[in-house]
Amino acid sequence: MPRYSNSNNTAISLKYCYEELLKLNPKMTKTEFAVLIGATRQNICQRLSRDSKLNRKERIHLKEQLEERGISTKFISFAVVNDSIVQVPVRSNVELSCGTGTNANADFVSDTIGLDINFIRNFGGNPKTVSVVFARGDSMADKIESGDALIVDESKNYINNGKVYAFVYDSELFCKQLKKTADGITAISFNKDYKPFEIDKTKQFAVVGQVISAMKRI
Repeated sequence: MPRYSNSNNTAISLKYCYEELLKLNPKMTKTEFAVLIGATRQNICQRLSRDSKLNRKERIHLKEQLEERGISTKFISFAVVNDSIVQVPVRSNVELSCGTGTNANADFVSDTIGLDINFIRNFGGNPKTVSVVFARGDSMADKIESGDALIVDESKNYINNGKVYAFVYDSELFCKQLKKTADGITAISFNKDYKPFEIDKTKQFAVVGQVISAMKRI
């Protein structure tokens, strides 16, 4: 079972944030990093060596400073809390249709949840590129039920036959098994009451990511 942590009360690794920012700007100094998080310059080196955590105020300050500079804050949502927990974006207002389609709004992140890194990796996922969305409808029953929380790895946007994917098709969000054929791509439901359909090449189509796990409510 994954271990959960409350994203509102759990601090994020200071060292992780600094290392992620260095990827964006290799010349960033520790003093500049201290300014970004609103910390004092005197103790930043000591805090980094101890791998201290950002408190809530510092996290908000960092997000605001990055947004002002036009720097992506996405990595903050995936921040590692400790050696085994990663904060994963939860798109609670986004539903993947296991039926006839739902409006596409895959960029909306309403919260985060702490998931065990090994739990994600056991399902073949990348802890830094997964998000949680919710299923709606019964076309993927009985493996995926309406209301299930689906873990989607957004780095897996190539089609591997037989795998289940979240995808946008004609401005709607779907959750289906995808299969490449000689003529194109077929979307398949697990529920035999729903017939497979071919992806129309003239319509918008984009794979959001592979659904690597479904967590059910009991």
